[in-house]
Amino acid sequence: MKGCEKGASAGFTLIELMVVVVIVAVLAGFGVPSFRDMLLNQRLATAAQGFNSALSFARMEAIQRARPVEVAAVAGGDWAAGWVVRTGADESSQTTLRRFERLPQGVRVDTTLGGGFAQGLRYDGNGFSRQTSRAGFSAGCLTLKAETGRRVSIVVSASGRAKVCNPDVSGDCGSGACARGGESGA
Repeated sequence: MKGCEKGASAGFTLIELMVVVVIVAVLAGFGVPSFRDMLLNQRLATAAQGFNSALSFARMEAIQRARPVEVAAVAGGDWAAGWVVRTGADESSQTTLRRFERLPQGVRVDTTLGGGFAQGLRYDGNGFSRQTSRAGFSAGCLTLKAETGRRVSIVVSASGRAKVCNPDVSGDCGSGACARGGESGA
């Protein structure tokens, strides 16, 4: 057997290196958009769970305190700016129990589906949900949408229980306004 000839190179040529760089660039081009979509969908899920936990916290506090507790948007009816859980009937006697940050970048409120609790949501001392603008029992939903097109709804029953569901899956959100794709309602 003969050994390697002297002067033979054991490295890569410039052409071989450029081919590898092009292959890596093409693979990265496919991977980055799907990673971005995955990140946005995770932000959507996190925001929905955060809103759901705010509702659960408010309901629990209302039952423990035997007093009304409300969940309201920080900026009027704009849930995207964040929301608060607070007690008290009027502004002079309100106490903020917990404040939640604004929706993450790439996630917004989908106003085409459900009423969105425009006036907020109040739990009475028994844990039943009520609209803040009137005394009747309340059921409704708030739908969040990521830039990817994926949506998640937070549905509150008249008994006050909240759940997170996918409005684009038939029957997942029940038969209320959030289940009727594209229709507005309360």
